[in-house]
Amino acid sequence: MLSYKHGFHSGNHADIIKHMTLCLMLRCLNRKEKPYIVIDTHSGSGLYRLDGFMAQKNQEFKTGIAKIADNEKLKELVPEFYKVYEEANFEMKNAYPGSPFFESELARESDKLTFIDLHSGEFETLRSNFKKDPRINIQCRDGLEALNALLPPTPRRGMVFIDPPYEDKSEYTDLVKAVKLGTRKWNTGIFVIWYPVLGKLRDHSKNITQELKRLNLPMLQAELCVEPQDEEFGMCGSGMLILNYPYGLDEILSPVIDELYKSLGNKGGLARLKVLNPLE
Repeated sequence: MLSYKHGFHSGNHADIIKHMTLCLMLRCLNRKEKPYIVIDTHSGSGLYRLDGFMAQKNQEFKTGIAKIADNEKLKELVPEFYKVYEEANFEMKNAYPGSPFFESELARESDKLTFIDLHSGEFETLRSNFKKDPRINIQCRDGLEALNALLPPTPRRGMVFIDPPYEDKSEYTDLVKAVKLGTRKWNTGIFVIWYPVLGKLRDHSKNITQELKRLNLPMLQAELCVEPQDEEFGMCGSGMLILNYPYGLDEILSPVIDELYKSLGNKGGLARLKVLNPLE
């Protein structure tokens, strides 16, 4: 299915926890001089107009970036996020950056980036946005299937960032299979997975968490639900599962999750940060 376009959801509460986590991941990778690679399996176009048709249709950015754009506490905790957000708005007025934009801005000259998207329209825009950057390899293909060919990568240090649309229930099982294969081929790689928290009758977040926990790799979970979980409809929140997470990530991520809940959460929501499998 190729109907999904992230522009309809850009800048919402799910993007905020996703991209702030991504910023902290890149901070951890940048601590060492040794080069790394980032493979982004569902890149989208990389940059979105918040005053455009898609973003304005449901105005989901009002649940996210609009609430924390001037948050001084978060600016102290994740200055990288705001630096990239400002740069995006320098390039395009009323913009919100996607994960490729964060990755390209925060990675160094010695690092490598692979951006993948199967949607032909998103791919063309992605290629147009980043074609001048020699660090970046841009591919139009199924991101989960691509991992079999791309792993293990060169250099051997880095992460895979996985952010599927979850349009179909099969995407959950496909993701688990891809991560299982990927961690076998690249057991030192960091795998960062975003997932939605849907209505109880449609939610698969607990299943995917348990399946990946069984890999017995170091695993950290961060989750933010901005409202109570309904029985059937709607996305009340989302979370991040980080396999082979960097040392100290839980300490720098914890106050960010707390502040995001204070800024974005409503009565009946929840926020949690939990080490599911500890570092050895």
